Amino acid sequence: MDTVWRVDAHQHFWRFDPASYGWIGDDMDVLKRDFLPAELRFELDIRHIGGSVAVQARASEAETDFLLGLAASNPWLLAVVG
Repeated sequence: MDTVWRVDAHQHFWRFDPASYGWIGDDMDVLKRDFLPAELRFELDIRHIGGSVAVQARASEAETDFLLGLAASNPWLLAVVG
C-alpha cells in the first residue's frame, strides 16, 4: 500500500493580545487565546497529517519573524506565508 503524506496548508499561530488582533471581535471568544505549535502537533498526529504551513494572521514584519522562529524550532512547520 502507498503511503500518502498529507499537509495542513493553512494554520495560524499567535500569542493573543487584543490590541494586536483587533479583527477578533466580541463574538469570537473561541479565538481569544494563544494558538501555538504544541497544540497543533497533537491534532496533526491523531489525524496522521505530516506537517503544516503557517500563515500570518496580521500584516506585520514582527509576526513574520515570530512565525519563522516557530518554523525554525518545529521542523514539521514546512513553510511560512508572510
